[in-house]
Amino acid sequence: MSRKKNVVAALAAVTMTAMPAASAFAATVDDSASTASVGNASAVLVQASGQDIQTETQVEGTFTWDQGTITPNEVIKSVFQKASIALCDAASELTVADAEDWAISVSGDVQQAYSATLGELADESEGTMIMGCTCVSNGAGGPASINAQVTGVPLASIIARAMPAADANTVTLVSEDGYEASLPLSYVMSRSAVVTYEINGEDLSESVGGTNQLWIDSTAAKYFTRNIVEIKVTHEDVVPAAPGAEQAADGEYVNRPNAGITAVQ
Repeated sequence: MSRKKNVVAALAAVTMTAMPAASAFAATVDDSASTASVGNASAVLVQASGQDIQTETQVEGTFTWDQGTITPNEVIKSVFQKASIALCDAASELTVADAEDWAISVSGDVQQAYSATLGELADESEGTMIMGCTCVSNGAGGPASINAQVTGVPLASIIARAMPAADANTVTLVSEDGYEASLPLSYVMSRSAVVTYEINGEDLSESVGGTNQLWIDSTAAKYFTRNIVEIKVTHEDVVPAAPGAEQAADGEYVNRPNAGITAVQ
């Protein structure tokens, strides 16, 4: 799940044409070579009377990045739980319960509506992966961008178990407090979307808060509905806008390029 890159850049044997003032200066000195250095870069100036200055430069640098860096739960808690109201317009009071006994119902335009606990769903399809979470109001390099190891049940398997109708096109996630978030069915089925109940090996109460939460890749955290009690799969005449789409309703956030620094060595 992690990706590590090493990048090395080199620039050598560059010839520049001197400005007139430099040519005038060249006429007053003997033929010579001098070396200058700035940091790790060095340049050798080869000068001949009446000729342009030639610069031979060698510049090398190495940097690395690792997309598998894990953000500690205490850091996640300080940003996504204590400051969730300011950052993501989320409720601060969330029920904390045993995730294994938490029931979720699946209804709507499906052939087999059902209700099951997360424990029962986990017995059929549980997975663990490293995923990212970024609040849409986070500035570049801001603290509200994290990586975490999440454990839960794929949303696609929860939906597929209900056998959606052929014309179903919308998924609505309903939280225990009545909050609803709707997404195109094709959007969630084509991504890594997980109803998670553990982050970095601990219950959600130790990080983001609550008992369960949707995590979905390449999607702003405002769609990460917490304490889900119902999943409605329906056919709608107007399909909700996909996160980041141009047709998002007025006042709604859309995805923006973002980068966060989780560790510096």
